[in-house]
Amino acid sequence: MKDLEMIQKLSILHCVYQTIASADGSIEPERDNEAIEFALTELGLPSVYSWDSALKLNPHDCFTHLFSLNETNKQQFKTLLSAVAGMGGNTLFRTNCANHIVQLCQA
Repeated sequence: MKDLEMIQKLSILHCVYQTIASADGSIEPERDNEAIEFALTELGLPSVYSWDSALKLNPHDCFTHLFSLNETNKQQFKTLLSAVAGMGGNTLFRTNCANHIVQLCQA
């Protein structure tokens, strides 16, 4: 996923945020840093600046940018969100949020 356009990478990070925050109400560093660092590494992005930039994006625009991914990248996106959903607890709610986000990016 490191070869994606920057806006697509930031859109994916925004979806990572949505997966965590929608399930848990917020981001807690002790609980969520592992998932955030994992996503940043998979996307080949530096941490603080990229995360902050991603959170400033309009969620609807993120879904639009990710809708244009090819099928291989959509599958990688789904795999990434599934991995994030399995980190930090509250796995059932995170998985439900991740699945819903993936559906929004495909519709």
